[in-house]
Amino acid sequence: MADSVKSTTPLAEGKQPLETSNSSQVKSAITLRSIILGLVATVLVDLWVHYAELVLGGARGHTAIVNTSIPVGPFDVLVGLVVINLVITRLAPRWRMSQAELLTVYVMSAVSGVLSSSGGLHFLIPTITAAHYFAAADNRWAELFHRFIPDWIAQTDPEALKAFYRDNAPFEIARWAKHIAVWSGFLVVFASATLCLSLILKKQWVDSEHLPFPTVQLPIELAKEETPLLRDPLFFLGAGLTFAIVCWNTLAMNVPSVPALSMRGIELGQYLTTPPWNAVGKFRVAFFPFAIGIGYLLSTEVVFSVWFFYLFSKAQAVFGAAMGWTEAGAADVQNMFPYLIYQGAGAFLGLAIASIWISRRHLARVFRTALSFAVDSDPENRENRIAVFGLIACFLAMVAFTVAAGASKLVAVVFVTLVLVFLIAATRIRAETGNPWPVGPEVDAFRLMITFAGSSAFSTADLTALTYVRAATAGQDFRGVCMPHELDGLKIADATGMKPFKLAGAMLLAVGFGVVVSFIMALMIWTDMGALARGESWRGMAGKRSFDTLAAWMSVPVKPNAGGMAGIAAGLLFAMFLAYMRTLYVWWPFHPVGYCMSNTFTSYNLWTPCLIAWLVKVAVTRAGGMRLYRRMLPFFFGLIAGDFIGGGITTLIGCLTSINVYPVNW
Repeated sequence: MADSVKSTTPLAEGKQPLETSNSSQVKSAITLRSIILGLVATVLVDLWVHYAELVLGGARGHTAIVNTSIPVGPFDVLVGLVVINLVITRLAPRWRMSQAELLTVYVMSAVSGVLSSSGGLHFLIPTITAAHYFAAADNRWAELFHRFIPDWIAQTDPEALKAFYRDNAPFEIARWAKHIAVWSGFLVVFASATLCLSLILKKQWVDSEHLPFPTVQLPIELAKEETPLLRDPLFFLGAGLTFAIVCWNTLAMNVPSVPALSMRGIELGQYLTTPPWNAVGKFRVAFFPFAIGIGYLLSTEVVFSVWFFYLFSKAQAVFGAAMGWTEAGAADVQNMFPYLIYQGAGAFLGLAIASIWISRRHLARVFRTALSFAVDSDPENRENRIAVFGLIACFLAMVAFTVAAGASKLVAVVFVTLVLVFLIAATRIRAETGNPWPVGPEVDAFRLMITFAGSSAFSTADLTALTYVRAATAGQDFRGVCMPHELDGLKIADATGMKPFKLAGAMLLAVGFGVVVSFIMALMIWTDMGALARGESWRGMAGKRSFDTLAAWMSVPVKPNAGGMAGIAAGLLFAMFLAYMRTLYVWWPFHPVGYCMSNTFTSYNLWTPCLIAWLVKVAVTRAGGMRLYRRMLPFFFGLIAGDFIGGGITTLIGCLTSINVYPVNW
């Protein structure tokens, strides 16, 4: 990309002291100390997530601890360790932590922590419990699909279900042990599959294509020896500004006489009430400082494409209404022109296909080497062989699990394949945009299969099994998936001299340990509060909505959706066209990742910050070129850091007290 930068701050331009090879190896080593601290941080972040989302919830407000591309909890843990490390450096230098150790802790807690939140356990656990708790004579669930649910996949114990949904009950682990073991095992296999896929793609995306990975830049800068970023006044200016906004708005939520600083802007759609303009739907102007900071780190064409294609999607809706093809406000508007949610699914598929095609020579070499079985002393080839066979084994294990849950072999293979293909696209988007809210298209792998074949093409056992497995693979909500964070971790290893395979092992250890601990924590909190008593009803009802859909499909089968298929085909072809044009012309300003993001459900929060970041970046580069751009980087790093430190601290105080909390990232 024409204006991507190698060094992340102007401090990187100064000369660094020469190091011996032994010194360099020590500083890039992943130590036992860092592994232990990483596991401790994983537990603390998991507990923080559950208290923030299950105890504070939406009623009292909280900052989402792991749901953004730079996860707030792990980032704040890193900041805390950096501050402690600076003190240790002054008082006892021999005990200070290296950059590699600090980043190991960050990566371990980030990769594992995302499984605890929305898109992860907070959606999976209510799905495990819903089918039998909410079954009633009027919904006929017992008649429709109970016999297709294996007892090891769902909680059927009436006492355990009563304790989960109501409050003030003791947590009895014996009633849950089977389900904790089964689903934790599946999540570890799923995380292992995406980790192997990340290891296979790493060399192509990091070394050959030089994707920017904007979300790793700030953690790397903070973890540098002596942390030069903390000596830059522009960093503190940006951090102080956003930190003050968070504290002020939290104060305003608790003291009615204090006026709030509105960062969510206005809903423009309320002013567009006449046809065809009312077809724009939700059209919000919002100001998320951390998203502006991330936007400044992107290439000009990427940040331009994010807001441009969002407005392009709105223009399509208005055009459809003007032509009479769309009825604004109609209940079935998603299945009308311009089929935006289906375009989104096609765009993800197109981006994944384009990424695989661009990587075809690398992938062919990796698989050819792995499958040759020749004795090879090259460490890279050995690692590739492990990754390839690991991916194959995990893929087969996920398919076997889905088949054991009741799906046919063909259905299981297609579903797992689509899940991984969507994740390749989501991770590519993250690597190029740092997408603040990493979500996928509303038409996820399961719904894509229904769109093309209709629900009657699948047996009841197929549909029931996929309802459960979909909850464990996050559906459209990729905030709860490890892969983007895993590849970020491998990029961090590459940038700092750590051995990727060792860091991969640390990530897998954190996932295996963290998911079991987090599962137990979530169940303890839910049984104490009651998922439908003092807990948030939308989270507690997440599983029920899935089975409502399943029952509807069985009662009134859905036919193949021709319009949806057309939208998917259009999105796929247009995304591939954009990717092809990018390979032909350096000046081509329209990036396929922007088109992919434009039709996801968080894009309405992102387009304004990206527009602001684009305007600022264009002004800065035209005024002072790349020199001024680099000089301003600490300020935008500060916007991110201040937002996340302020959000993390106020949420932590909220967990320990009864105050309301201003959410910085939703």
